[in-house]
Amino acid sequence: MRAEVLSWCRREALFSPGAQVVCAVSGGADSMAMLCCLRELAAELSVYVRAAHFNHRLRGAESDRDEAFVRDLCAGLGVEAYSGRGDVAAFARENGLGTEDAARRLRYAFLEQTADALGADAIATAHTADDNAETMLLNLARGAGLRGLCGIPPRRGRVIRPILGVTRAEIDAYLELKGVGHVEDSTNAGDDYARNRIRHHAVPALRSVNPEFSRAASRA
Repeated sequence: MRAEVLSWCRREALFSPGAQVVCAVSGGADSMAMLCCLRELAAELSVYVRAAHFNHRLRGAESDRDEAFVRDLCAGLGVEAYSGRGDVAAFARENGLGTEDAARRLRYAFLEQTADALGADAIATAHTADDNAETMLLNLARGAGLRGLCGIPPRRGRVIRPILGVTRAEIDAYLELKGVGHVEDSTNAGDDYARNRIRHHAVPALRSVNPEFSRAASRA
């Protein structure tokens, strides 16, 4: 994974020398792999890495567990970590938004504010090749044009995706190799959200046709 991320970051010119980077870290496998890999590559990429965690307060004690996990792990890694909180449920009700949309808006607002306060050049999010494939299918199902069918861009403003070319299988292997733990979001197991239904049902069906479906989607 290390070589793939380094090659991707250089190919997409995601970092300028001396860049200050805020990594969005939920505590899940993808974000933990991204943080650890960028920290490992910091000298080669000539970047300074920090972490930021947003507690959505949607899962009670589990949300607080995730925040504590990220804080403790970053302390162990010697990475500066910043955290924020928001009442996503209340924000969604007050603004007539779905929970996912409300959570995304508050999370990105926090990341932008944190980056501003730190004078950071980039905000790194842990979207993967699998996320990209799911996004393409979700946009297709909703009726997207070419822009939607292009999936997740490597860069949008100062938001960058350093592991967009990496699959979840590669992330799991990397974490096992490095002995790095992570937490699981219990809501990922259910089918309440449209993305979960695509992840649990549509993607496995497509992988039965082509085991390399996520990479094929990225090439497309």
